[in-house]
Amino acid sequence: MLRTTTARGIAALAVTATAALALTACTGGAEGASGGKADTDRLVIGVESDLAAFGYDPIRYGTGQRLLLEGLYDSLFVLDKDGKVVPDLVTDFQYNDDSTQLTLDLDTSVSFSDGSPLSADLVKQNLDARGNPDLSGYSNFASGGQNEISDVAVVDEDTVTLTFAAPQPGFESNLVLPAGAIVGPTGAADRASLDSVPDGSGPLEIDADATVKGNSYVLVKKKDHPAAKDYPFDSYEIRPILDPQARVNAVISGDVDVANVAAETQQQVESAGVGLATNGGTVMNLIAFDKSGATAPQWGDPRVFQALSMAIDRKAYVEAVHPGEVPTANALPADNPGYLDDLEDEYAYDPEGAKKLLAEAGYPDGFSFDFTIGQGSQRDLEAIQPYWAAIGVTVNLKNATSTEESFAAVQTEPIGGPIPFTWTNPAGNVFGALFGFANFHNAQNPDIQAAAGALGAAKDDDARTTALQDLNRSIVDSGWLIPLFEQLAPWAYNTSKIDEPTFPGAESFPLLASFQPAS
Repeated sequence: MLRTTTARGIAALAVTATAALALTACTGGAEGASGGKADTDRLVIGVESDLAAFGYDPIRYGTGQRLLLEGLYDSLFVLDKDGKVVPDLVTDFQYNDDSTQLTLDLDTSVSFSDGSPLSADLVKQNLDARGNPDLSGYSNFASGGQNEISDVAVVDEDTVTLTFAAPQPGFESNLVLPAGAIVGPTGAADRASLDSVPDGSGPLEIDADATVKGNSYVLVKKKDHPAAKDYPFDSYEIRPILDPQARVNAVISGDVDVANVAAETQQQVESAGVGLATNGGTVMNLIAFDKSGATAPQWGDPRVFQALSMAIDRKAYVEAVHPGEVPTANALPADNPGYLDDLEDEYAYDPEGAKKLLAEAGYPDGFSFDFTIGQGSQRDLEAIQPYWAAIGVTVNLKNATSTEESFAAVQTEPIGGPIPFTWTNPAGNVFGALFGFANFHNAQNPDIQAAAGALGAAKDDDARTTALQDLNRSIVDSGWLIPLFEQLAPWAYNTSKIDEPTFPGAESFPLLASFQPAS
C-alpha cells in the first residue's frame, strides 16, 4: 500500500542506518553508537511561532503549521522526503480523459478518535465545507475559486469522485496537508470543537494535561495505532519561542533538543558545538493583505506596491538584519525554473523611481499607514521603515500584544510579514495564502490566476517553466508579495539526542517523523 512512502514512513526511506534505528525504536528503543539506548523519551522542538493560534482545525492553516498537524491528522496526499506529492489516505487515484474529474480510492482501515473508520461519506463531508469562509485552506476549492470543486460524489463506501469546474490535471498537489487533511466525524460536524480538541486519524494526539496553549504543545502516541512505530520518540513537545536569540539559547543550553534558528545566529550555534542543518528555497516576503483598496484607496493600485518594493535597499537591509541570507526581488527561489533575472533589475533599489511611481498613482506627497509587528518582525520593519520614509511613506509600527492580534491584522491593515514562502506546492501558496488567508477582502487578479491555472495544466517541463515564470512575474508586478530575501532554513540540534534533520524538498520544516534518535 502506498502509505508506506508517506510522512509516517519516512524513517524507512532515509538511509540504511536511519532505517535500522527506526526498526529498533519499534521494539523498545534505539541503541546509540556506544551501545547504550538513545534517549527516546521526549523530543523538545523549539519553533518561532504559535503553530495552533486558531486551535487544531488543519484547514485554517498553511504549510507553516505542518510540523504540529502532521502527527495529528492523516491527509489525502502528503509530501515525501524529497518533497514529492504522494498518496496517504488515498490508495489509488485516476483522472478522466479531460481531467475534469478525479476519483480517489480510500484507505478505510484508519479510524478516528471516536473509533469510526474513514469513509467516502466523511471525505465528502470534509470537502463540502469548502464554502466556509473560516476554512482558508479550502478557499481555492470554493465556488469561483481557480481550483473550484463543483461536486463531490460518493461512488461507494471507499471511493469518491471530485468534479471540477474546469480541467485540473495535477490536482492532487492541492490535497496535501493541511488542505488535504481529513477531520473526523465529530470535528467535521462541529468545526468549533476543533478550537480545543483535534479530531484526526494520525498516530499522535494532544496530551491535554501537559499542553498549555501558546506555550507548549505535547503530542503522544495513540495506543495501538499501527503507524505510531514511525515516530521513534515517546512524546513530542513543540514549544513556541518567539525571540530568535532565546531559541538559540534554548538549544545550546539543552532546554530544547532541536529548533529552527535565524540565519544570523548560525555562527553562534556552530561555535557552541551544536549541530546545524540547513535547507534553501524559502523566500521571505512582505505580503499584501489589502489588494483592492478596502482599507485605503492607494492599495488598489499595484504601482504603490511596486514603489514600496523599489524603495528598499535589499542588499543593505539583509546585511544589517539577516547576514548570510540572499537578497532577492523574485517571489520564487533562485533554483526554481520560474526565477527571472530581469526582476532583480526592474525592482532594484531606486528611490527616485519609487517616488515617480507614487506620483503616477496619485500620491506625490506619499501617505501613512499602520503596520502591526511582533518580536520576530520588529527589526525587519524598523530597518525598512526609513526606506519608505525617504519616498514619503510613513509607516506607523504597532507592537502586537498577542498572537491573535497579529493574525487579526489581515482584516484591518494593508501589509503584513515578513512571511516565508516555499514553492514545493505553488498551488498551495497561491490559493491557500494569496487567495486564502491573506485575501480577506476577496481581491481578484486574473494574471496570477491564469498563471496558476496554466501551471496546473502543464504537461511537460517547458510548459511548467513558462507557467512558473508567468506566476513569478504576476505576483511581483501585482505587489501581492514584496520579496525581500531568500532564506536558508537553519535548524540547530543536539547531536547526542538526534541525527541531522532532513527536509522534504525545499520545505523549511523537516517532517516530524524524520527526526531520528542519535546514532
